[in-house]
Amino acid sequence: ENLGSIEMKDYFLNLGEGILDTFNAEDKVKIECVMDNLELDVDTAVPIGLIVNELLTNALKYAFPKDRNGTIQISLSQATPETLFLKVSDNGIGKVAGLTPKGTGFGSQLIQLLTQQLNGTMLENNENGTMVAFNFKIKTAA
Repeated sequence: ENLGSIEMKDYFLNLGEGILDTFNAEDKVKIECVMDNLELDVDTAVPIGLIVNELLTNALKYAFPKDRNGTIQISLSQATPETLFLKVSDNGIGKVAGLTPKGTGFGSQLIQLLTQQLNGTMLENNENGTMVAFNFKIKTAA
């Protein structure tokens, strides 16, 4: 195994299992990785992993109150050699308007910083649950 790169689908599934375990939510929330296997170098993989970690944590904290069941989907694809597209969505309750000011928490700031680090843009949609999508511009190996 090459430690210079990380297989992202396995990484996300392991991350998801750990977070479900932490929140004791294995019985009510399913995490699906809708993506092909994709190897990324550590410098790209780690910030993306941190972003996904924050988004999964937020989803488990807010999207499925009481005993509501649900699904969180993660997908990561390489649109071009220089572009990655990440999407994390859930079928939870969406964000309740006025509940928290947008992007003031530590997690939101961390996501913004990591997105900048990866030359990325972020889009959020709260219509049917919450969907957060990112485009990242990555440096390719010479």
